[in-house]
Amino acid sequence: MNNIIRYAIIIFIVFVYAADLCLAQDSLKEDNSKKSVSVSAGVDKARATIGDKINYKITVDFPEDIEVFFPETKDKVGGLAVKDFAVSDIERADGRITRELSYVLETYKASSYIIPAFDIRYKEKLKPEAEVEVAKTPEIFVEVVTVLDADASDVRGIKPPVSLDKRYFKLYIIIAIVIGVLILVAVVLHYIYHRKQRETESVPEPLSAHQIAYNDLESLRAMDLVSKGQIKEYYYRLSNIVRHYIENRFKLMAPDRTTEEFLVEMTVTGKLTGVHKELVGNFLEHCDMVKFAAYGPDSREIENSFNSAKKLVDETREILLEEVDNTGVN
Repeated sequence: MNNIIRYAIIIFIVFVYAADLCLAQDSLKEDNSKKSVSVSAGVDKARATIGDKINYKITVDFPEDIEVFFPETKDKVGGLAVKDFAVSDIERADGRITRELSYVLETYKASSYIIPAFDIRYKEKLKPEAEVEVAKTPEIFVEVVTVLDADASDVRGIKPPVSLDKRYFKLYIIIAIVIGVLILVAVVLHYIYHRKQRETESVPEPLSAHQIAYNDLESLRAMDLVSKGQIKEYYYRLSNIVRHYIENRFKLMAPDRTTEEFLVEMTVTGKLTGVHKELVGNFLEHCDMVKFAAYGPDSREIENSFNSAKKLVDETREILLEEVDNTGVN
């Protein structure tokens, strides 16, 4: 009888331990699901005609204690031109954030395009030493066709040839030859006329790197994105202006690299002074905080960022020959 009671107690302890273990595993699974980062991407149409707008969207769902780093905006995505770009956040009650990167793509060339997979990097905010993990978006296939290819069902069959009256056959041949000669003469005269015009026209000189940057900065200010509340869009455009200026002015591949990759290259280059390297580093890091870390700058910080960009252009711009002549410097 004592042995039976002892065995019953042992079996009861084993069941209690197993139940606690299952509850612990369920709790761990639930915690891991809260920390998970999900990434998706897609287009509104996989087949489009030339000139159509294609909406490409990357959606990232992540907890609010996770810091997410997105790829830099480029002029082209998978061979398709980027006509517009926007970022939006949705903060949910369960402590998660859904961030959407929306691209409006366009092309005037019929072909098959593959929008490549993008690396979405993320790590925990409160653990600077935490390892950066990577999630990839799926590749997207898009086919762009001509209007005729899109509506081939409307193409009609060729009518059978019409027989010509033999009495007028030679006359038709003579008329065709005369028309052909006239067309040929018109084409030659047109070519000679436009060739002379092209020779007399002066070809405008391309704008310098700092002139392009000044124009872009003025255009950005005229867009008045800050007063519209589009702070992230403002910083995306401001960051791209500085990156393209550095590429055009110093031949450093800034637009196609992440901030970390570019800052590593900038430390070893001799094309920028130490002061300007520090200025560029602080500027790009501040822009990344606003673009990717959901940091909300005040009006003074926004104005300082614009002034930092203009200061970099002012102090590093190339002095052109006409500027030297106007100032009287030998």
